[in-house]
Amino acid sequence: MHLQLRHLLLLFIGLPAFAQKAEDNLHFTSSKQQKIAVYKGTIIVNGNKTFKFASDNIVYKSKRNRLMEDGGNVFLFLEVTANPGRNKLVIFGINNSVADSLMTAVASDIKDWDHDELLEFGGSELTEAYPAADSMYYVPAKFYEIKKGRIVFDAAYTEKIDKKVNGVYIPELQGTKVIPKPKGRP
Repeated sequence: MHLQLRHLLLLFIGLPAFAQKAEDNLHFTSSKQQKIAVYKGTIIVNGNKTFKFASDNIVYKSKRNRLMEDGGNVFLFLEVTANPGRNKLVIFGINNSVADSLMTAVASDIKDWDHDELLEFGGSELTEAYPAADSMYYVPAKFYEIKKGRIVFDAAYTEKIDKKVNGVYIPELQGTKVIPKPKGRP
């Protein structure tokens, strides 16, 4: 009995050590049989080191890290921390054993948000409340969709979300802007 209790105690002491193992790598295979690995901030395609992040701020356990294919093109989505602000998705095109950085967007789930049968991702940055009660910060959103093998700006969904969140849509605004609070907004 003493022996079983000792083994059980050792098992419970050892389990947290296994659970705390740092995960610092990802592995994907495309339909073209391209082997993509992400290890300690480096992207390796078919054994070739093709991209190195300045610092390894990849969120390795994120469900948003994924390989997607559309129209014969292969895209690698990696979530990275971005302080201050929301995490980002860094998107790479994988072609000829090379990972080419295409763009960065606010991290979000990659799904058909607007029910148009295309996958969207993106969003808006976080901001603090504006100090005056009669005004607010307009924080523009940017949503993108995967369409015919390309990643394109989704103007219609971006406008819809901006109107919902900000009460108004201001096209082509970079950054934030102070605006009068729209009627009916708290």
